[in-house]
Amino acid sequence: MEERHQELKRLGFFGILKESFKLIFSHKKLFTQISLSLLIPISIILEVKILTAISFSFNMFKNRAEPEDITVFIIPQYSTLNISYIASFKWVALWLLSEFTYLILLLVLSILSTVTIAYSTASIYKTKDTTFKKAAAAVPELWKPVLITFLLVFAVTFVYDYILGPVLGLILRLLFFKRFAVLKIVIGVILTVLYIVVFVYITLIWHVGTVVSALENDIYGAKAIINGRNLLKGKMKASVAVFVVLLTLAAGVDTAFALVVVYGTIRIWAIRIGIGILLVLLKLMMVLIGLVAQTVIYFVCKSYHDENFQDLYDAVDHQKLSLDVHYQKLTV
Repeated sequence: MEERHQELKRLGFFGILKESFKLIFSHKKLFTQISLSLLIPISIILEVKILTAISFSFNMFKNRAEPEDITVFIIPQYSTLNISYIASFKWVALWLLSEFTYLILLLVLSILSTVTIAYSTASIYKTKDTTFKKAAAAVPELWKPVLITFLLVFAVTFVYDYILGPVLGLILRLLFFKRFAVLKIVIGVILTVLYIVVFVYITLIWHVGTVVSALENDIYGAKAIINGRNLLKGKMKASVAVFVVLLTLAAGVDTAFALVVVYGTIRIWAIRIGIGILLVLLKLMMVLIGLVAQTVIYFVCKSYHDENFQDLYDAVDHQKLSLDVHYQKLTV
């Protein structure tokens, strides 16, 4: 175990990615079952979110050129707000329903997948042997602290995405409303970069904090987030690099989905559907690698700070013991 501890301690950017792929491919059956049961629904929900968001956005603006011209998002002077549509009860009700449904489904599936993969990875590091059945059975014991942490971070990201995000969008639209200028472009780039940097930082701490909640006893909410932030010290650069790469690849998949499937840059429906399915599978891979990588980052950071894994492994053993007792009661 000490040798393993030292190996994890030395891992950097490439080492974390390599370790994540190694875990996935050395336990293909386990992660395939997790992907089929939990991650495919997440991937579909994320891509459907893009479809509905763009659909609502098209209806929010009256484009002076063509109704579905992409310039509605790029050149503001070619579009005007559709006030009657935005003010209608039907639009507000549909938007709220879609957002509420999306957040609830994503929250539930994210908690289930986070707990399952975190527990599976911890079990692999301890015993080298685990199954999807064991990992799934641990969810009822572990989901509550993860839920509390998720709700806290959801509140922060909700403010960031739904308040600061639109404010930034409005500022950018005002900057480029009449004519482009070098100073406006510089200001726009700086604001966008700052927004992305803070978003990556929040995302990284969020993911590590949820792993802390899943694997450490009685640590959840703000305490888990603080612990996650403290763990990242010393491995922040490597961790940020991993998340930037994964988020960039995921953004590339989303962009391709929007261009091909939603905007219809390819007019043949059979090809659009085929590419759409392929992109959903690519999104699935990004989600799986991201969830495994966040757990690997957690163990790497624990090793870097020379923190003992025994309490963590005792918690895993406790879950197995309690589950074994539960099964014995059911069979009596």
